[in-house]
Amino acid sequence: MKAPGYQNINNIKLMQQNIGCNILAFSDILEDLTSSVTKVKKDEYSFIGEYSIIDQGKEFIAGYYNSNQGISSSGPHIVFGDHTRIFKYVDFPILLGADGTKLLSAKISDVNMKYLYYFFNTLSLPNDGYSRHFKYLKQVVIPLPNIQYQNKIANILDQAQRLIDKRKEQIALLDELVQSVFYDMFGDPVINDRAWNLEKLKNLGALKRGKSSHRPRNAPELLNGPYPLIQTGDIANAGLYLNDYTTTYSELGLKQSKLWSKGTLCITIAANIAKTTIITFDACFPDSVVAFLNKENIVNKMYIQIWMSFLQKIIEDGAPESAQKNINLKILGELDVILPPIELQNHFAEMVENIEKQKELLSKSLAELETNFHSLMQRAFRGELVVE
Repeated sequence: MKAPGYQNINNIKLMQQNIGCNILAFSDILEDLTSSVTKVKKDEYSFIGEYSIIDQGKEFIAGYYNSNQGISSSGPHIVFGDHTRIFKYVDFPILLGADGTKLLSAKISDVNMKYLYYFFNTLSLPNDGYSRHFKYLKQVVIPLPNIQYQNKIANILDQAQRLIDKRKEQIALLDELVQSVFYDMFGDPVINDRAWNLEKLKNLGALKRGKSSHRPRNAPELLNGPYPLIQTGDIANAGLYLNDYTTTYSELGLKQSKLWSKGTLCITIAANIAKTTIITFDACFPDSVVAFLNKENIVNKMYIQIWMSFLQKIIEDGAPESAQKNINLKILGELDVILPPIELQNHFAEMVENIEKQKELLSKSLAELETNFHSLMQRAFRGELVVE
Protein backbone atom coordinates (compact mmCIF):
# COMPACT_ATOMS: atom_id res chain seq x y z
CA MET A 1 0.00 0.00 0.00
CA LYS A 2 1.45 3.35 -1.06
CA ALA A 3 1.85 6.12 1.50
CA PRO A 4 1.60 9.80 0.49
CA GLY A 5 4.89 11.66 0.00
CA TYR A 6 4.45 13.69 3.19
CA GLN A 7 4.29 10.56 5.37
CA ASN A 8 7.50 9.01 6.75
CA ILE A 9 7.44 5.55 5.17
CA ASN A 10 10.73 4.59 6.85
CA ASN A 11 9.04 4.71 10.27
CA ILE A 12 6.34 2.34 9.03
CA LYS A 13 8.96 -0.05 7.66
CA LEU A 14 10.79 0.02 10.99
CA MET A 15 7.57 -0.73 12.83
CA GLN A 16 6.86 -3.68 10.56
CA GLN A 17 10.40 -4.93 11.07
CA ASN A 18 10.49 -4.47 14.85
CA ILE A 19 7.06 -5.64 15.97
CA GLY A 20 5.09 -6.70 12.89
CA CYS A 21 1.89 -4.86 11.99
CA ASN A 22 -0.74 -4.55 9.31
CA ILE A 23 -0.71 -1.47 7.08
CA LEU A 24 -4.23 -0.21 6.48
CA ALA A 25 -5.76 2.69 4.61
CA PHE A 26 -7.43 5.46 6.59
CA SER A 27 -10.82 4.49 5.14
CA ASP A 28 -10.32 0.86 6.25
CA ILE A 29 -10.19 1.92 9.92
CA LEU A 30 -12.10 5.17 10.38
CA GLU A 31 -15.42 6.64 9.35
CA ASP A 32 -16.49 10.27 9.26
CA LEU A 33 -19.49 10.89 11.55
CA THR A 34 -19.46 14.68 11.22
CA SER A 35 -22.80 14.92 9.45
CA SER A 36 -24.57 13.01 12.24
CA VAL A 37 -23.72 15.52 14.98
CA THR A 38 -25.14 19.01 15.57
CA LYS A 39 -22.69 21.81 14.71
CA VAL A 40 -22.96 24.92 16.86
CA LYS A 41 -22.12 28.39 15.56
CA LYS A 42 -19.54 30.32 17.58
CA ASP A 43 -21.98 33.06 18.56
CA GLU A 44 -24.15 30.39 20.17
CA TYR A 45 -21.41 29.10 22.51
CA SER A 46 -22.03 29.58 26.24
CA PHE A 47 -19.51 29.88 29.06
CA ILE A 48 -21.51 27.37 31.06
CA GLY A 49 -23.88 24.64 30.00
CA GLU A 50 -24.64 20.97 30.19
CA TYR A 51 -23.03 19.79 26.94
CA SER A 52 -19.50 20.40 25.68
CA ILE A 53 -18.66 21.89 22.28
CA ILE A 54 -15.42 20.74 20.66
CA ASP A 55 -14.11 22.81 17.79
CA GLN A 56 -10.82 23.08 15.89
CA GLY A 57 -9.24 25.65 18.23
CA LYS A 58 -6.37 25.08 20.65
CA GLU A 59 -8.59 24.93 23.74
CA PHE A 60 -9.87 21.41 24.34
CA ILE A 61 -13.43 22.53 25.14
CA ALA A 62 -14.48 25.63 23.21
CA GLY A 63 -17.78 26.28 24.99
CA TYR A 64 -21.04 24.78 26.14
CA TYR A 65 -24.59 24.28 24.89
CA ASN A 66 -27.84 23.43 26.65
CA SER A 67 -29.49 21.19 24.08
CA ASN A 68 -28.45 17.60 23.45
CA GLN A 69 -30.24 17.38 20.11
CA GLY A 70 -27.84 15.80 17.63
CA ILE A 71 -25.24 15.03 20.29
CA SER A 72 -22.61 12.37 19.57
CA SER A 73 -22.27 9.04 21.32
CA SER A 74 -19.70 8.77 24.10
CA GLY A 75 -17.16 7.48 21.60
CA PRO A 76 -14.27 7.25 21.83
CA HIS A 77 -13.79 9.65 18.91
CA ILE A 78 -11.06 11.76 17.35
CA VAL A 79 -11.91 15.33 16.38
CA PHE A 80 -9.79 16.76 13.58
CA GLY A 81 -9.45 20.48 12.87
CA ASP A 82 -9.83 20.70 9.11
CA HIS A 83 -8.21 24.15 9.01
CA THR A 84 -5.91 23.97 12.06
CA ARG A 85 -4.73 20.32 11.72
CA ILE A 86 -5.30 19.90 15.48
CA PHE A 87 -6.31 16.46 16.82
CA LYS A 88 -8.39 15.91 19.96
CA TYR A 89 -9.30 12.63 21.65
CA VAL A 90 -12.84 12.61 23.07
CA ASP A 91 -14.52 9.88 25.10
CA PHE A 92 -17.78 11.58 26.11
CA PRO A 93 -20.82 12.91 24.20
CA ILE A 94 -20.16 16.21 22.41
CA LEU A 95 -21.46 18.76 19.94
CA LEU A 96 -19.16 20.17 17.27
CA GLY A 97 -18.10 23.68 16.45
CA ALA A 98 -19.69 24.65 13.14
CA ASP A 99 -16.53 25.53 11.24
CA GLY A 100 -13.95 22.98 10.13
CA THR A 101 -14.36 20.06 12.51
CA LYS A 102 -14.39 16.38 11.59
CA LEU A 103 -15.64 13.67 13.97
CA LEU A 104 -13.92 10.33 13.38
CA SER A 105 -14.88 6.93 14.76
CA ALA A 106 -13.51 3.40 14.42
CA LYS A 107 -15.34 1.24 11.91
CA ILE A 108 -13.54 -2.01 12.81
CA SER A 109 -12.89 -3.81 16.09
CA ASP A 110 -9.49 -4.20 17.74
CA VAL A 111 -8.66 -0.51 17.35
CA ASN A 112 -7.54 1.65 20.27
CA MET A 113 -8.57 5.20 19.34
CA LYS A 114 -6.05 6.70 21.75
CA TYR A 115 -3.32 4.80 19.87
CA LEU A 116 -4.58 6.37 16.62
CA TYR A 117 -4.74 9.80 18.26
CA TYR A 118 -1.07 9.59 19.23
CA PHE A 119 -0.13 8.23 15.81
CA PHE A 120 -1.84 11.14 14.07
CA ASN A 121 0.13 13.54 16.24
CA THR A 122 3.38 12.20 14.76
CA LEU A 123 2.29 13.21 11.25
CA SER A 124 3.46 16.31 9.39
CA LEU A 125 0.47 17.05 7.20
CA PRO A 126 0.95 19.71 4.50
CA ASN A 127 0.07 23.21 5.66
CA ASP A 128 -2.21 25.04 3.23
CA GLY A 129 -2.94 27.87 5.63
CA TYR A 130 -6.62 28.43 6.37
CA SER A 131 -7.66 25.81 3.87
CA ARG A 132 -9.06 22.30 4.24
CA HIS A 133 -6.65 19.56 5.25
CA PHE A 134 -8.88 16.51 5.71
CA LYS A 135 -8.03 15.49 2.14
CA TYR A 136 -4.43 14.94 3.28
CA LEU A 137 -5.37 13.02 6.40
CA LYS A 138 -7.53 10.62 4.37
CA GLN A 139 -4.51 9.65 2.26
CA VAL A 140 -2.45 8.51 5.26
CA VAL A 141 -1.72 4.82 5.74
CA ILE A 142 -1.83 3.51 9.30
CA PRO A 143 0.42 0.87 10.91
CA LEU A 144 -1.87 -1.25 13.08
CA PRO A 145 -0.22 -3.83 15.38
CA ASN A 146 -2.24 -6.19 17.54
CA ILE A 147 -4.59 -4.64 20.09
CA GLN A 148 -2.36 -5.60 23.02
CA TYR A 149 0.52 -3.56 21.62
CA GLN A 150 -1.81 -0.66 20.79
CA ASN A 151 -3.05 -0.67 24.38
CA LYS A 152 0.47 -0.71 25.83
CA ILE A 153 1.64 2.15 23.61
CA ALA A 154 -1.44 4.20 24.49
CA ASN A 155 -0.87 3.59 28.22
CA ILE A 156 2.82 4.54 28.08
CA LEU A 157 2.10 7.75 26.20
CA ASP A 158 -0.85 8.53 28.50
CA GLN A 159 1.47 8.35 31.51
CA ALA A 160 3.92 10.72 29.85
CA GLN A 161 1.10 13.09 28.87
CA ARG A 162 -0.21 13.13 32.45
CA LEU A 163 3.18 14.40 33.65
CA ILE A 164 3.00 17.21 31.09
CA ASP A 165 -0.56 18.09 32.09
CA LYS A 166 0.42 18.15 35.77
CA ARG A 167 3.30 20.52 35.07
CA LYS A 168 1.02 22.83 33.07
CA GLU A 169 -1.45 22.80 35.94
CA GLN A 170 1.31 23.82 38.38
CA ILE A 171 2.33 26.72 36.12
CA ALA A 172 -1.29 27.87 35.82
CA LEU A 173 -1.64 27.80 39.62
CA LEU A 174 1.38 30.10 39.93
CA ASP A 175 -0.29 32.54 37.53
CA GLU A 176 -3.39 32.44 39.71
CA LEU A 177 -1.22 32.97 42.80
CA VAL A 178 0.07 36.30 41.45
CA GLN A 179 -3.47 37.64 41.09
CA SER A 180 -4.44 36.20 44.48
CA VAL A 181 -1.53 38.00 46.15
CA PHE A 182 -2.60 41.25 44.43
CA TYR A 183 -6.12 40.87 45.83
CA ASP A 184 -4.79 40.12 49.32
CA MET A 185 -2.53 43.18 49.32
CA PHE A 186 -4.58 45.74 47.39
CA GLY A 187 -8.17 44.51 47.13
CA ASP A 188 -10.25 44.65 43.98
CA PRO A 189 -8.56 47.04 41.51
CA VAL A 190 -11.78 47.64 39.58
CA ILE A 191 -14.02 48.82 42.43
CA ASN A 192 -11.15 49.99 44.72
CA ASP A 193 -12.72 48.50 47.85
CA ARG A 194 -9.66 49.54 49.93
CA ALA A 195 -10.24 53.20 48.97
CA TRP A 196 -6.68 53.80 47.75
CA ASN A 197 -5.81 57.14 46.21
CA LEU A 198 -6.41 57.27 42.45
CA GLU A 199 -4.05 58.75 39.89
CA LYS A 200 -4.17 58.97 36.12
CA LEU A 201 -1.74 56.63 34.40
CA LYS A 202 -0.32 59.56 32.41
CA ASN A 203 0.80 61.17 35.69
CA LEU A 204 2.71 58.10 36.83
CA GLY A 205 5.17 58.03 33.95
CA ALA A 206 5.70 58.81 30.30
CA LEU A 207 3.57 57.03 27.67
CA LYS A 208 5.37 56.97 24.32
CA ARG A 209 4.28 55.18 21.16
CA GLY A 210 6.64 53.08 19.10
CA LYS A 211 7.41 54.05 15.53
CA SER A 212 6.17 52.35 12.37
CA SER A 213 7.93 52.65 9.03
CA HIS A 214 6.18 54.41 6.16
CA ARG A 215 7.30 51.52 3.98
CA PRO A 216 5.42 48.21 3.87
CA ARG A 217 5.90 46.29 7.12
CA ASN A 218 7.65 43.37 5.41
CA ALA A 219 9.83 45.42 3.03
CA PRO A 220 13.03 43.31 2.70
CA GLU A 221 15.35 46.29 3.08
CA LEU A 222 13.96 46.97 6.57
CA LEU A 223 14.45 43.47 7.95
CA ASN A 224 17.08 40.87 8.88
CA GLY A 225 19.51 43.08 10.74
CA PRO A 226 20.85 43.13 14.31
CA TYR A 227 17.99 45.02 15.98
CA PRO A 228 15.12 43.04 17.56
CA LEU A 229 11.63 43.95 16.34
CA ILE A 230 8.57 42.93 18.36
CA GLN A 231 4.87 43.13 17.45
CA THR A 232 1.61 43.15 19.40
CA GLY A 233 1.29 39.37 19.06
CA ASP A 234 4.69 38.84 20.67
CA ILE A 235 3.60 40.92 23.65
CA ALA A 236 0.20 39.23 23.95
CA ASN A 237 1.83 35.78 24.13
CA ALA A 238 4.83 36.68 26.28
CA GLY A 239 3.73 36.64 29.90
CA LEU A 240 5.36 39.00 32.40
CA TYR A 241 8.63 39.08 30.44
CA LEU A 242 9.42 38.85 26.74
CA ASN A 243 12.62 36.84 26.47
CA ASP A 244 13.03 36.22 22.74
CA TYR A 245 12.15 37.48 19.28
CA THR A 246 11.86 36.18 15.72
CA THR A 247 12.08 39.36 13.61
CA THR A 248 14.82 41.98 13.35
CA TYR A 249 15.36 45.37 11.76
CA SER A 250 18.28 46.33 9.56
CA GLU A 251 20.16 49.63 9.94
CA LEU A 252 17.60 51.20 7.59
CA GLY A 253 14.77 49.74 9.65
CA LEU A 254 16.25 51.23 12.82
CA LYS A 255 16.53 54.67 11.21
CA GLN A 256 12.76 54.64 10.67
CA SER A 257 12.02 53.28 14.13
CA LYS A 258 13.35 53.64 17.69
CA LEU A 259 15.30 51.25 19.91
CA TRP A 260 13.81 50.98 23.40
CA SER A 261 15.89 49.86 26.38
CA LYS A 262 15.49 46.48 28.04
CA GLY A 263 13.28 46.70 31.09
CA THR A 264 10.69 48.82 29.27
CA LEU A 265 7.07 47.99 30.06
CA CYS A 266 5.23 47.59 26.74
CA ILE A 267 1.45 48.06 26.36
CA THR A 268 -0.45 47.15 23.19
CA ILE A 269 -3.09 49.57 21.90
CA ALA A 270 -4.26 47.79 18.73
CA ALA A 271 -5.21 44.22 17.74
CA ASN A 272 -4.34 42.70 21.15
CA ILE A 273 -5.47 45.60 23.31
CA ALA A 274 -3.97 46.41 26.75
CA LYS A 275 -1.69 43.38 26.82
CA THR A 276 1.60 43.99 28.60
CA THR A 277 5.10 42.63 29.00
CA ILE A 278 8.53 43.80 30.08
CA ILE A 279 11.20 43.37 27.40
CA THR A 280 14.47 41.75 28.49
CA PHE A 281 16.49 43.11 25.55
CA ASP A 282 16.68 46.37 23.62
CA ALA A 283 14.00 46.29 20.92
CA CYS A 284 12.05 48.26 18.34
CA PHE A 285 8.28 48.14 18.15
CA PRO A 286 5.57 49.78 15.98
CA ASP A 287 3.12 52.52 16.91
CA SER A 288 0.57 49.87 17.95
CA VAL A 289 2.73 49.43 21.08
CA VAL A 290 3.27 52.01 23.84
CA ALA A 291 6.26 52.22 26.16
CA PHE A 292 5.42 53.12 29.78
CA LEU A 293 8.40 54.75 31.51
CA ASN A 294 7.37 54.80 35.15
CA LYS A 295 8.32 57.33 37.81
CA GLU A 296 10.14 54.89 40.07
CA ASN A 297 9.58 56.86 43.26
CA ILE A 298 5.80 56.75 42.74
CA VAL A 299 4.89 53.53 40.91
CA ASN A 300 6.44 50.12 40.24
CA LYS A 301 6.16 48.90 36.63
CA MET A 302 5.51 45.31 37.72
CA TYR A 303 2.66 46.58 39.88
CA ILE A 304 1.26 48.43 36.84
CA GLN A 305 1.57 45.31 34.71
CA ILE A 306 -0.44 43.15 37.11
CA TRP A 307 -2.93 45.97 37.72
CA MET A 308 -3.53 46.18 33.97
CA SER A 309 -4.13 42.43 33.73
CA PHE A 310 -7.28 42.90 35.82
CA LEU A 311 -8.53 45.71 33.58
CA GLN A 312 -7.46 44.28 30.21
CA LYS A 313 -10.84 42.80 29.30
CA ILE A 314 -12.68 45.96 30.39
CA ILE A 315 -10.37 48.16 28.33
CA GLU A 316 -10.65 45.89 25.30
CA ASP A 317 -14.45 45.71 25.45
CA GLY A 318 -14.67 49.51 25.66
CA ALA A 319 -12.24 50.19 22.82
CA PRO A 320 -13.52 52.10 19.77
CA GLU A 321 -13.87 49.85 16.73
CA SER A 322 -13.08 50.87 13.19
CA ALA A 323 -11.32 48.40 10.90
CA GLN A 324 -10.04 46.84 14.12
CA LYS A 325 -10.38 47.71 17.77
CA ASN A 326 -7.78 50.09 19.14
CA ILE A 327 -7.19 52.69 21.84
CA ASN A 328 -5.07 55.82 21.77
CA LEU A 329 -2.68 57.49 24.20
CA LYS A 330 -5.45 59.69 25.57
CA ILE A 331 -7.65 56.73 26.52
CA LEU A 332 -4.66 54.93 28.02
CA GLY A 333 -3.39 57.96 29.90
CA GLU A 334 -6.77 58.72 31.45
CA LEU A 335 -7.05 55.32 33.16
CA ASP A 336 -7.43 55.65 36.93
CA VAL A 337 -4.76 53.67 38.77
CA ILE A 338 -5.22 52.67 42.41
CA LEU A 339 -2.05 53.90 44.09
CA PRO A 340 -0.89 52.20 47.29
CA PRO A 341 2.40 53.35 48.87
CA ILE A 342 5.45 52.64 46.72
CA GLU A 343 6.96 50.49 49.48
CA LEU A 344 3.95 48.18 49.31
CA GLN A 345 4.12 48.08 45.53
CA ASN A 346 7.83 47.20 45.63
CA HIS A 347 7.17 44.41 48.14
CA PHE A 348 4.49 43.03 45.86
CA ALA A 349 6.88 43.19 42.88
CA GLU A 350 9.48 41.19 44.86
CA MET A 351 6.88 38.52 45.59
CA VAL A 352 5.94 38.38 41.91
CA GLU A 353 9.63 37.99 40.96
CA ASN A 354 9.95 35.04 43.35
CA ILE A 355 6.85 33.41 41.90
CA GLU A 356 8.20 34.05 38.40
CA LYS A 357 11.46 32.27 39.28
CA GLN A 358 9.48 29.22 40.36
CA LYS A 359 7.45 29.43 37.17
CA GLU A 360 10.64 29.60 35.10
CA LEU A 361 11.94 26.39 36.73
CA LEU A 362 8.63 24.64 36.05
CA SER A 363 8.60 25.92 32.47
CA LYS A 364 12.06 24.46 31.86
CA SER A 365 10.89 21.18 33.31
CA LEU A 366 7.81 21.30 31.07
CA ALA A 367 9.98 21.86 27.99
CA GLU A 368 12.08 18.81 28.91
CA LEU A 369 8.98 16.69 29.49
CA GLU A 370 7.55 17.73 26.12
CA THR A 371 10.82 16.98 24.34
CA ASN A 372 10.98 13.56 25.95
CA PHE A 373 7.34 12.93 25.13
CA HIS A 374 7.81 13.67 21.42
CA SER A 375 10.88 11.43 21.36
CA LEU A 376 8.93 8.67 23.09
CA MET A 377 6.07 9.05 20.61
CA GLN A 378 8.41 8.79 17.62
CA ARG A 379 10.04 5.67 19.08
CA ALA A 380 6.63 4.13 19.75
CA PHE A 381 5.66 4.41 16.09
CA ARG A 382 8.95 2.99 14.90
CA GLY A 383 8.34 -0.07 17.08
CA GLU A 384 11.41 0.76 19.20
CA LEU A 385 9.79 0.74 22.64
CA VAL A 386 10.50 -2.46 24.52
CA VAL A 387 7.23 -3.44 26.18
CA GLU A 388 7.17 -6.46 28.42
